[in-house]
Amino acid sequence: MNEPIDMDLICNVFLQTVNQYGQLEKHLHTADQELCLSEIHTVAAVGAQEGINITALAKKQGISKSAVSQMVSKLVKKGYIIKKPSPETENEVVLELTQKGEDVRAEHEKQHQWLQEQLSVIFEKYPPDTMDTLVRLFGDMQQLWKSLL
Repeated sequence: MNEPIDMDLICNVFLQTVNQYGQLEKHLHTADQELCLSEIHTVAAVGAQEGINITALAKKQGISKSAVSQMVSKLVKKGYIIKKPSPETENEVVLELTQKGEDVRAEHEKQHQWLQEQLSVIFEKYPPDTMDTLVRLFGDMQQLWKSLL
């Protein structure tokens, strides 16, 4: 018979992990004091898919179109992103990074690459199916969060 699951312990460890990751992200991204973490993530998302539109960016980041539009406007004013007319439709714009934005994206990518290397060392200690289990677990948790909102 299996031992009962200590949900308090699991929730506490999960919350601590999320909070520590948030602190790490803030610490890693202090090179450019002009941008907050969410702005850096928006720059990185645009850089990962040049020519993305506001709707697709909102979906990719899991936030509202209005929030993305406001964020993009700030980043345009700060000189990290430019808006261009969409080659596909007249009433839409697509987003691209400026050189300043590309520099931030490259630094962000470098930091994430380093972090992935560090995590790979940790995951090598566990059975190969652990990653599949974690992906399913986090997916199920995300579905729960969505259903509660």
